[in-house]
Amino acid sequence: MSEKTESTSIVADEGHPMSWVLPEGAISRFGRGVVAAMAVSPDGTYLAAATKIGLWWYELATMQPIALWDRERGMLGAITISLDGRLAATGNWDGVIKVWDIQRSTCITKIVRSGVKSRMGTAAIPSLAFSPDNQHLAATGFRDEIVYTWDPRTGTPLATFHEPERETRSSSPSHPRPVAFSPDSRLLACTAAGTTDGPDVVLVWDVVTGERIACLTEQPSFVRSLCFSPCGQTLAIGSDKGTVQVWNVKSWEQDGVYQNYDATARMSVCYSQEGILHTLENVLEKNTIVVWDVERHEKHYTYVEKEWEIERALFSSSSHFVVAGGKEWAVWAPGDTKPRKLPHLHVGFPSSVAFSQDGKKVAAGFVWYGSTLFWDIATPMQPPTFFKISDDARAVSVFTSEKIHATAFAYDENSVKITVKIGETDENTTPLTFTLPDPAAVVTAAAHAPLRHLIACADSKGCLYVWDMRSGNITHTLPLEGDWDDVYINRLVFSQDGKYLVSIPSSYGTMATLWDIDTGKEIPEFRDNPVDAVAFSPCGHKVACCMVSKIRLWDVNSCRTFWTIPHDVYPNALAFSPCGKYLASGVWWNPSVETEKVPIHLWEVATGENIATFWGHPTDVQDLAFLADGTLLASSSFDGTILLWDVKPVIGT
Repeated sequence: MSEKTESTSIVADEGHPMSWVLPEGAISRFGRGVVAAMAVSPDGTYLAAATKIGLWWYELATMQPIALWDRERGMLGAITISLDGRLAATGNWDGVIKVWDIQRSTCITKIVRSGVKSRMGTAAIPSLAFSPDNQHLAATGFRDEIVYTWDPRTGTPLATFHEPERETRSSSPSHPRPVAFSPDSRLLACTAAGTTDGPDVVLVWDVVTGERIACLTEQPSFVRSLCFSPCGQTLAIGSDKGTVQVWNVKSWEQDGVYQNYDATARMSVCYSQEGILHTLENVLEKNTIVVWDVERHEKHYTYVEKEWEIERALFSSSSHFVVAGGKEWAVWAPGDTKPRKLPHLHVGFPSSVAFSQDGKKVAAGFVWYGSTLFWDIATPMQPPTFFKISDDARAVSVFTSEKIHATAFAYDENSVKITVKIGETDENTTPLTFTLPDPAAVVTAAAHAPLRHLIACADSKGCLYVWDMRSGNITHTLPLEGDWDDVYINRLVFSQDGKYLVSIPSSYGTMATLWDIDTGKEIPEFRDNPVDAVAFSPCGHKVACCMVSKIRLWDVNSCRTFWTIPHDVYPNALAFSPCGKYLASGVWWNPSVETEKVPIHLWEVATGENIATFWGHPTDVQDLAFLADGTLLASSSFDGTILLWDVKPVIGT
């Protein structure tokens, strides 16, 4: 252990981990949020995982959660811990940085980058670093190349480091920019764009004078990480294309270039406390991560994710190797030959959600995994059951009739591969492939109507096809009007009985279309304003439409608008209660509205009255579903969690 490192102690949160940050009105949460970044305390005691719902602290020896910080807003993208283990800093998508006293488990400073607008992630903080003397905290963003520094204990701005002329050189300046301090806290290294479409450069600044003292231009590609050696004599750079460079800090000449890795690998570098340079080789195509001793070119650890994507991985200065795989943690401590593997609940974000018919389980579709995940409602701490559907899914949806129908769509040029699974096992699998009549067209969207055994597909040429899944024949060809060179159908939605289909275009300037499947004709009266999402009532006669700043309820029988109500900007998810009397709506995160969470509204269908609002997810609500008896509402979110809401007090069921 380094002499500068002292033992860390964190005050543990009380109660059940799944009750931490549980909002008012919610009875349970499934998932712990998508992991965006990780850090190990210098003494190797704790793992900090920055997620979209807050900062989780794990005891590294057991990988059991002990605390959840920054739970009010969440949406974290960066975490760093000071060299002495006393301070931690988090950065989120809104551009807010918080500095934490680890020993007291309290936030001591809140910092907002000035002059950076919080819109669509442009203010997000992807990289943070403490100077070893704790006098400076540095941060970088996605959309600019300015390195900001503050006094971490007071939040006082200290300096900015950048070259303005470089800000226009890159055609894609949305990469995270790593930053690192030298051991004496005198030097600050960061990355910047080189020439247009060219590789990065690494800039080195004198923290005291503000002078740029080096510009390292011989990078092969995008730079992933920077790290000074403990002695301060070298700077290591990890880049794409399987390259590690080591630069002499005094002469600013290369001491070595190491390229004997996979040419497609992303390289992250880290010096151990003993001064040994390691690199983490991330080969995305092989879903493999290897930790190497760089100078000896020796493998220390290898992790292969056979079924799922690797979420995050790090090698710490304390020589711990931690991987957040698709389903489990894998942790190597110094000297381990095999990892400790434990299931975790940091799954990806669920794009769709449904209840089982018996009400005992909640299911969600995950595009990242090409799977449906099932949780037992009575035991939310238990890991979910993974129900594999497709290896290359572009969309996964879940639907409840007598059983859960899980459907995955994998697009391959002009064909769409549909895999439908029924139930909660790998049995009853029906893989089907449908090829578009036009070989020059590409599939853009698909939908499944289980009750009528129908599949609908839209193509890039403006055609919509409906297949009978039993015969494999096209039952309807539905030509779409207009110019489809730049616009395409990106969403299809069937009514629950399969009698109606709505096609939603990719552009707000083009109207959605409602089709009568029995006649194969459009219902032209439905066209009004651009629609982003729809939901059919259980009877199929009412269509709720998400529009910009409003929701419209349309009656199929009378071909008229039933009501229109103002709504938060960009409503995105809708669900009718089983009785059809209530409508739930969820929204995208709107940075112009200063709220910590996004709302879920419950409306009375007969009057359009907002009878309840639930606040829980920090970002976009992806889907909503009611339990069969209408007593529970499930919401899935881009934050990587599902919340169950008790609606009995509202609707009196």
